[in-house]
Amino acid sequence: MSSFFKSRKILSTISAGVFLSSVIYINVLATTLTTETNLEVKRFDFKNEKFIAPMKTNFLSWINQCIISTHTPHHNGYDMVYKIGEIQVIEGKFQYGDFRKDLENEGVSIYEYSLDNSNATWKKLGRSITDSDGRIKYDIPSNMMLSAGLHLIKLYVEGDGTETNMYIQVLDSKKKYVVFDLDGTLTTSDFENIAQYASEFFNANYIAKMYTNANNVVDYYASKGYGILYLSARPYWLSEESQSWCINKNMPMGLLHVSAGSEILTGQPAAIFKTEYLNQLKAKGIEFCYGYGNTSTDVQAYENVGVDKKNIFTIGEEAGVAASTPIDTYTNHLARLSLR
Repeated sequence: MSSFFKSRKILSTISAGVFLSSVIYINVLATTLTTETNLEVKRFDFKNEKFIAPMKTNFLSWINQCIISTHTPHHNGYDMVYKIGEIQVIEGKFQYGDFRKDLENEGVSIYEYSLDNSNATWKKLGRSITDSDGRIKYDIPSNMMLSAGLHLIKLYVEGDGTETNMYIQVLDSKKKYVVFDLDGTLTTSDFENIAQYASEFFNANYIAKMYTNANNVVDYYASKGYGILYLSARPYWLSEESQSWCINKNMPMGLLHVSAGSEILTGQPAAIFKTEYLNQLKAKGIEFCYGYGNTSTDVQAYENVGVDKKNIFTIGEEAGVAASTPIDTYTNHLARLSLR
């Protein structure tokens, strides 16, 4: 049903010549990374230039056609991870307007594009009908199961041509990942996402502020071949907004996961939610090598899945909490990473 108020210096001293060359390199790295590295980093790209959209059919319900669809769409697709051979399920939720009114009993076409195939084209997997909660849950047929690799899924609302995009990672071997919290870790405070959501009511289009060079730190790991997971205790209805924020801030492409509930989780509920999800992915073959957060609950969740304390980084007022490695600024942190 609808949800309303859901609500330092650079390491030790080195010789003058090496120091000067390092500073020059670091300054370049802290703003753009190197040209070579940038070529390796994949951005969020929904392949719309290759997608031939079917004709809109108009909605079956006159309420959806004349009232609901006149408001801004806020559709959510939910990124998933599967081991090869597992049943593969696609889930999404479709809503409109500031109050997130559900789209009920309407058709959604489902398409797939393989991101690990240089000759990939869009392929239709099937279609589903939204339920009374505006959701779809589609089991991919056994003869169309996705192969190992990363797949882009487009959920296309047949009535008005709006869409949402999600990813499915299919694993046939272990894969190394770095996990990033969003609020207060990549954004400058835990309240930035609230300010962004609230701005919708005033048509202000506020964008949550990002810590300087936070995106370049994520770039650093993506350029080294790590998978990226953006993990947030935000509620499900902020999934689309979270993905849009990552795109707006030029973050590398990565999987995104938020809470299935309608409330923002804090404290131990947030730690439990994150631990349970990370353990699910660990059981599927993902190894978490580094974790970034801003609270003791982030540290707790990352440590619970085997991330070494020295590889758990925290920023903000609780930087260094629970024996994690503190970050003063991402610019300085990026400089230290480049010297590894």
